[in-house]
Amino acid sequence: MSLKGSPELQRRLRAIGQTFKPVGRKWADTTVNLAKPAVPVKTGRLRKSIRRKNASMKRATVVAHFTAPMVDAGTKPHTIVPKRAKNLVFQAGGQTIFARKVHHRGARAQPFRQKAAREALRRTPMAEELIKLWNEAA
Repeated sequence: MSLKGSPELQRRLRAIGQTFKPVGRKWADTTVNLAKPAVPVKTGRLRKSIRRKNASMKRATVVAHFTAPMVDAGTKPHTIVPKRAKNLVFQAGGQTIFARKVHHRGARAQPFRQKAAREALRRTPMAEELIKLWNEAA
């Protein structure tokens, strides 16, 4: 006894396995588009760095400059000391400052990553893509 429609069923099941890649790509691209305007701008470096790194069968990854978590979550007050030199050297108010240590006052959180990801997930329903792929596979 053989199963009728076996090849069609196998194609549809394979299509279900392929669902996440296009949905993940859409989610990641939407996340990038929502996160960029939500980022506070000082130099524009962080905003320019937000991008989709990849979208595979298992995950989609959005990356940004290493300072993104610090801007998103904020920082506690801390002391900055030089690692390899005797003094810290930086420009402030048109003058060159030499200091053995600096007390950083911390920065308030300006959350943008999780808000953008959740809103993008809401805007990218997986069910519609799954149904479309299921119907096209038959």
